[in-house]
Amino acid sequence: MKPKKHLIARAEANGSLSRINQLLSASHILLCEANGLLEEAADLMRDNGLLLGEIKQLHNRFTTAADRYFAEFASMVDTEQKKMDMFADMDGFDEYFRRWSKLPKDWEPNNESEK
Repeated sequence: MKPKKHLIARAEANGSLSRINQLLSASHILLCEANGLLEEAADLMRDNGLLLGEIKQLHNRFTTAADRYFAEFASMVDTEQKKMDMFADMDGFDEYFRRWSKLPKDWEPNNESEK
């Protein structure tokens, strides 16, 4: 459902629409980063037999909700250039965030426990 044109015009005139765009864009990048981190953790938990019980059920629900959210958000990114800009922003943020949080992207498990 789309809002009425006069509501959009008012929000645009008072600057709210621009602020909404900035807030939604920033929160989307944060959600993408969080989703990627959660998926990496879930993969490691699954690989080690730790994704069990309630956490597995909650993760499955989260994944379903995240898929719906990202599909809806994608419908608002209406040009190839906007998509490329968004992915570049996401990649840049991921690189910066992983450096800040000391979470290297190329991490590999220590195989010492298999010896």
